Amino acid sequence: VIGGVGAAPPPPPKPKAPTGPVRVGGQVAEANLIRRVQPVYPPLAKSARVQGTVEFTATISKNGNIENLTLLRGHPLLVNAAREAVLQWKYRPTMLNGQPVEVVTDIIVNFTLSQ
Repeated sequence: VIGGVGAAPPPPPKPKAPTGPVRVGGQVAEANLIRRVQPVYPPLAKSARVQGTVEFTATISKNGNIENLTLLRGHPLLVNAAREAVLQWKYRPTMLNGQPVEVVTDIIVNFTLSQ
């Protein structure tokens, strides 16, 4: 290259849109929750005085539905009731750059007996 004449540097790459689900924290997803179905406390768990939390990880689809609900931990007497309730939850779609995206989040369902 003589006298500084040559090919111009290539333009910077455009940011790519995420191809897979984006991970968001539980509070971010909770802000978009538009329908929460409370679990029915299982009678056997109630009579056995079982309390606790059931934790899942899930994908929230582009249209706000729960998909790929996976159990992380929870008492066996509480898991099915929590799963049945959470599968009915509905979220406002999460937007990224004006487009709805799938998100992965953690969901915690608490079971507490009244005194």
